[in-house]
Amino acid sequence: MKKEPKIQAPRRTERLEARLTNEEFNKVIALASECGLCMSEYTRRTALGQHPRKRLYDREIEALCSLSDARTDLIKVAAAVKGIQNDKRGLLFKDPAFVESWMKAALPLIERWGNIIEQLNQ
Repeated sequence: MKKEPKIQAPRRTERLEARLTNEEFNKVIALASECGLCMSEYTRRTALGQHPRKRLYDREIEALCSLSDARTDLIKVAAAVKGIQNDKRGLLFKDPAFVESWMKAALPLIERWGNIIEQLNQ
C-alpha cells in the first residue's frame, strides 16, 4: 500500500510590511482571532482579496444545528399537508377540532424556534 505524498504549502520567503497605529494593530489582531487565524494568515488572505469569516461560538453552532433540525421538521409537516388530496385537505382545515389539534401539534415546533432565537440573542 503506497502512502500518499503530503502536499506541501509553498515556502513563503517574501515579507510585506505595513505601519499601523496601535489601535489599528489591535483591531487586526482581534479580527484575526475572531476568524481563528494568526495575524499573518489573516493579513495574507485579506491582502489577496479574500474575506475571512468569523468563527461561530459554540452556542451559535448549537443554534444552527437546532435550526437545521427545525427546518427538517417543517419540511416533514409541509410534505404531510401536500400528501393529502386537495378536497380532503380543504375539509380537514375547515373542521375546527382538526385545526385545534393541528395547532397543538405545531406548538412545540414554534416554541423550539423561539428557544433558538433566545439562544442566539444571549
